[in-house]
Order: sequence, then structure tokens, then C-alpha cells
Amino acid sequence: GGTAGKEMPIAMMLNSNGQAITLSKDFCGAIGFKDLTTVGSGVNALKAKKEVTFAMTFPGGTHDMWLRYWLAAAGIDQSTVKIITIPPPQMVANMKVGNMDGYCVGEPWGGVAVQEGIGFTQIASQDIWKQHPEKALVVNKEFLTTRREDVKNVMRAVLEASTWIDDLGNRRSAAPTIGSEAYVNAPSNVIDARLQGQYSLGCALGDTTYTDDSMIFSNGGLVNFPRKAHGIWFMAQYVRFGLLAQPPEYQAIADRLIQHDLYTEVATEMRLPIPDDDMSPFTLDLDNLTFDPKDPAASLRRYRPLAA
Repeated sequence: GGTAGKEMPIAMMLNSNGQAITLSKDFCGAIGFKDLTTVGSGVNALKAKKEVTFAMTFPGGTHDMWLRYWLAAAGIDQSTVKIITIPPPQMVANMKVGNMDGYCVGEPWGGVAVQEGIGFTQIASQDIWKQHPEKALVVNKEFLTTRREDVKNVMRAVLEASTWIDDLGNRRSAAPTIGSEAYVNAPSNVIDARLQGQYSLGCALGDTTYTDDSMIFSNGGLVNFPRKAHGIWFMAQYVRFGLLAQPPEYQAIADRLIQHDLYTEVATEMRLPIPDDDMSPFTLDLDNLTFDPKDPAASLRRYRPLAA
């Protein structure tokens, strides 16, 4: 996505949870909500009729990883389906005309597909990994080294905004602004509902409500702390899914790019707690497998082999 070798330091995280995998109405009745056991049979049945295509927003990005992790957990050979890149605002329109059969993206595009009757929410990303890291504040290395105080000011503003929007009442008032043409350009009622954790699933699946695992932006600063362990997890998935031919220098890259000291400096000034859980093992909810960031190679061996 850019110049090879160019470093983009991670200053802080912006949110956790709140992405979703949406499937077209062709799967209605064949695949249930959060039900992995029906995903494989539903996809295989459609594969008998056509090439099955899924979309995500950028190779190696979070949506790509949630999609591939979900496919692998469902036992679907990823070489037998097509995975394409589509910008988030174009997801709904592309599935409406049949360009893909499912997609993984952030809200409100999962909710919009339900509102327009073209698909349903099969699983939210917090069902794959509760409290997973999602968006990040990533800065140009030159900006960080030459204008450090400006970077800190941006971080302070984002941390203040994160605290504000974690109040559910504030989310309701923010939804019309977020949904306006100048920003997301989507129905504010859908944005508000999914920000509130209230999901209309579509395809006669009813509704579900997420509470402590809805989209979270601060949680007292616990969301915003950039963890090296999470960076190592993503790099390990790149190896697992063939985006990297060889294992990278996991710890060295995480140490170089993830700005613990910078975040700690800003958070301390704002009297936010600094988590002490980095580099501890953690377990993903979808397959109940534990990842140890201190030994990513051993962690990768816990996964069943991907189909050839």
C-alpha cells in the first residue's frame, strides 16, 4: 500500500469491536447467526452453482484478517473462494448487483445491508475476538520525530473524544453528524443502533444486543493502549494466511513501530491508567485458541492446517 520499507509508527488505538461479516440473502435459511457449523455447508452449496466471492477493504487489514480467520475456523479452503478488495462505502452497492456474496467491513455497512434487505449479519468481530484491537492512530515517522508535541496534541484530542463517545447518550447525538454527506453518508438511525450495540440481524434472524462488547472507544483508556502483543498476532496471521512468505522479526518490528513510551507519556499526563497486560497470552473466542505473543511460532502450530 505504500513505499516498501517505509515505517509508520502506531501512536495509539482508536477502538475495539464493532466490525461484522455480512452475507447475502442467498444464504438466508442456510447459515445461522454466529453458527460456524452451517457456514461450511452453506458456502459449499453455493459453490456448486457459482464462484463464491467475499470482499474486504484492504489486504492485510483487520477486515481481511477477520474474514480469513472466520473462513479458516469454518473449515473453508480459502483457495476455493475469491477474496476481493472493495472500499467500505461501496460494499452494499456491489453486493446488491451480485459482485460478491459476503463482505467484512466496519459499521454501518453491515447494518445498511440489513436495512436494505440484501443481506444479514452472520457474525460480529467481537464474536471472533471479544475486545479485539481495531483501528489505530498511525503517524508518519517524520511527523513523529520532528513535531512530537503536535502528535501528542492530536492524541490528547482523540483520547478526549474517545471518552466522550463512550457515553451512549453522546453516541445518539453524534450519529447524525457521522452519517452526514461530509463524513460517512449513511442513515444515522443505522449508525446509532449499531453504536448502541443494537443489531437487527436480517433474514428473519431477529435482533441481538451487545453490551460490554459493543464498539468501545476508551474504556478508561484500556482500549487506546497500543499492545505489542496484538501487533505480533497480526504478523503471525500474515504468515498463517500466506501474506508473508517467511516469519518476520516479530518482537523487533513490534518494538520499533508500537509507541509505548509516547502513549504512556500522554496517558500519564491525562491521568489514564497504563495497562500491564501486554505480552500476556490471550484467547480468541471463535475457536478458543490461545495465542502467546512470546512464542508466535508455537501458537501458529495450534491451528489446524489450512486446506491445500
